Amino acid sequence: MAEPQPGQGAAFSKSKRISQAIVREISIVNKFPLGYRNREDITNLPSGVLVVGSQNVLTNVSERIQVRQGYKMDGAQSSANAPILSSHDWFNKNNREIHQRVGFLTSAANDGKMQFRWTDTSGNVYWQDLLTGLTTATYNFTTFWDTTELIRLSLGVNGTSNIFEWNGAYDTVASVTSNTIVMNNVIGTTGFYSTRNKVVTIRGVDYTYTGISSKTFTGVTPDPTAQGGNTPVANDICYQKVVTTANSTFTSGPSATFANDLISTLNNQVFIGSLTSSAMYVSKINSYTNYAFTAGTRLPGEGATATLDSNLVAFMPQEENMYISCGKRFWYTTNFVQSTSYNGTTAITAEAFTVKLVKDTPQQGAQSQGLVGKMKNYVLLVSNEPTLDKFGRLENILGTPQTENISDPIKLDFDAYDFTYGHVFYWRYYILVSVPKSGIIRVFNLATKSWEAPQTIPVTRFYTVNGNLYGHSFNSSESYQLFTGYSDRATATASGQPYLAVANFSYENHGTRTVLKNANKFYIEGYISANTTLNCVINYEQDGNLTQQTFTVLGDDVTAVGSQNLSNDLGKQSFGKQGMGTMANTSLTGLPPKFRIIKTFPRYDFYENQFSFSILGVDQNFQLLAFGTNAAPSTTTNAQIEE
Repeated sequence: MAEPQPGQGAAFSKSKRISQAIVREISIVNKFPLGYRNREDITNLPSGVLVVGSQNVLTNVSERIQVRQGYKMDGAQSSANAPILSSHDWFNKNNREIHQRVGFLTSAANDGKMQFRWTDTSGNVYWQDLLTGLTTATYNFTTFWDTTELIRLSLGVNGTSNIFEWNGAYDTVASVTSNTIVMNNVIGTTGFYSTRNKVVTIRGVDYTYTGISSKTFTGVTPDPTAQGGNTPVANDICYQKVVTTANSTFTSGPSATFANDLISTLNNQVFIGSLTSSAMYVSKINSYTNYAFTAGTRLPGEGATATLDSNLVAFMPQEENMYISCGKRFWYTTNFVQSTSYNGTTAITAEAFTVKLVKDTPQQGAQSQGLVGKMKNYVLLVSNEPTLDKFGRLENILGTPQTENISDPIKLDFDAYDFTYGHVFYWRYYILVSVPKSGIIRVFNLATKSWEAPQTIPVTRFYTVNGNLYGHSFNSSESYQLFTGYSDRATATASGQPYLAVANFSYENHGTRTVLKNANKFYIEGYISANTTLNCVINYEQDGNLTQQTFTVLGDDVTAVGSQNLSNDLGKQSFGKQGMGTMANTSLTGLPPKFRIIKTFPRYDFYENQFSFSILGVDQNFQLLAFGTNAAPSTTTNAQIEE
């Protein structure tokens, strides 16, 4: 043994010997850089990798595994056993945040609703009916700048031969007279129409107005004061009526019977497509109802059309191009190129519109519009293979867009999923994929370049409110704020439901696959709230087919857990404020009390073992920092497997 260095003395030497003995006795796992994987055999992975069976746990920036936070109602609970299948999140006049959702469609097949989100002065959230009696809940949306009203519009399509226009204007009523409606805010700031479609709705009654004066709609008919039980009162919600424009009124473009399923916007030109057609249409700039263009020499900003190699599936604007997915294999980009020619001394500027095939590979087309999203310089998509791909220009390849598969580490999971009604969404350095039919979401952590374990959150579509993450339900027509609190489907007045959180780790062979080992100590270290029961399992041999050891750690066990400081319980910290799977700081502030414990038990011979941790309850919280056993070679030989 090396002699102590000057100034270290015998105490240092003794401390060093003790720490070395402990290291030799218990092998510790305290790094989790690979997150969750489901591709390799679970006995071939490094230590500390989450594997199949894990759910509702996340890795965080402090190199801990922690229980995910829950979700709470955004608005009222719903008794409608029908999913929210479509949504649109955008900014209207003065960058007001607007959220639309479509759902409530039951087996009656005529009771669907389109709603928008609003909050009252007390912060209470409501979803107000915008359209009712819908026969479909499957919409796609885009935004469009109205150069006459100087406002941004939401344009929606639903497989019919119509475009549905809404300007996102709403406010609350102050008072009414026989021919006026007085609002609580200046009408010009909220985006109501001033030149056309001058109809607002209050309590299900449509009112036409002829003018606007500060906070007042004038020339209102019918008489607002003569509507019986539907007469407006103070603080009633008032909103602009949706405008429906039929294809039959368009200038050129889609036919009167063309099914408008897809819609997008690039440079204020609207792109229209159908899931049952190879044709696509592009509107004239600044007009979504005019698709005409000059034959032979198309002029800049005119409409356009193209016929592709298969039926359209999705649009996604990216840089100066529109990316278009068709069938199960094709990807295209559009191109507008201007050129100038001369007729004598007269310059004539033309603009060629072309559609270029950039990918033609079996199963590499997008599955649906909802499964195409954006992340900075990339298009994200779930392909028909299925894989989650990044599609865009790589840093050192500036020509043809390149595709990168990022779902390979969880290939076996992806192969098993039905992505119907799914959604791809980028949020705070995470890529989120909803798998509604499995009742889960998948999370790719861009910081660690690894996947998180499945999260049992049954949402179809994601959205953000003031930067915080939300989702629309697949099980009922309601919406949630995600990753907040420690229960699911909580309301303002009641705790929600418990959820099971499980961290299953890859099997350990402790350095050799061929030698029998045994152990009689199990070390666990982490953070735990006082009301939490942590269940710990050691499986010997795959799936515990030899035997299984089970233990519990109680959050109020004063022999293992530090002093309880409930004011610092992580249950009081919101993922919505701190970021999913992250902490606001790296100190102990905000964490539950620290614990460390060594469980002892009889020795069992084994070749490999697996460690698993789980909790189930409301408002329970646990974070895993380290674990390990004192595995050592057994005195038993390998005679049982030798021939």
